[in-house]
Amino acid sequence: MSKRKTPAKKVTRKRKPARRRKAHASFGQKLLVGFAGIVLTLCAASITYGFLVRSSGPGAHEFRIKVLNGTGANGLAHEARRGLLKIGVDVIDVGNADHFEYEESILYARKAGADVEELGRVIGCKNVVVQLKEGTLEDAALILGADYRELNLDLGSD
Repeated sequence: MSKRKTPAKKVTRKRKPARRRKAHASFGQKLLVGFAGIVLTLCAASITYGFLVRSSGPGAHEFRIKVLNGTGANGLAHEARRGLLKIGVDVIDVGNADHFEYEESILYARKAGADVEELGRVIGCKNVVVQLKEGTLEDAALILGADYRELNLDLGSD
C-alpha cells in the first residue's frame, strides 16, 4: 500500500487586534485639571471652615459688625475686635467714630432681621438702637464710649 501524503496544514496566524491609539492629555490639560481640583478643594474647605466657626461657641452669632472708637483711646477698636472675634462675631471694619466724646457705648442695628439685641446682651451693651441703613455691608455698628470697660470684651483699662 502506498502511503498517501496528507497535504500539509496551512498555518494561519491569528491577527492581533488593531491597537487603538490612546488619546493622551497634553501637559496643559493635565495642569488645568489639577488646578481645578485644587480650587474645588479649597472652596470646600473654606465653606466647611466658615460653617464650623459660625456654628460653634457660646456667642456664635451670624453678625458682620463695624467697630468704631468713640473715646480716642489708642487701639481700642482693634482690642474690641479681638474680643468680638473670640465670641464668634465677624468684625468687618474698625476705625474711629465721628467724634471722641461718646459717654456710653452704642450698638446700632443696620439691617433688619439681625438679632442685635441678643448681641447687646452678650457683650453687655445697654444702648441698642435700631438705625437701618440701606446698602451697608455690616449688620451692626458698635461705637465704643467712655463706659467701654463695662463691656464683656476683655478690654484693658487704658
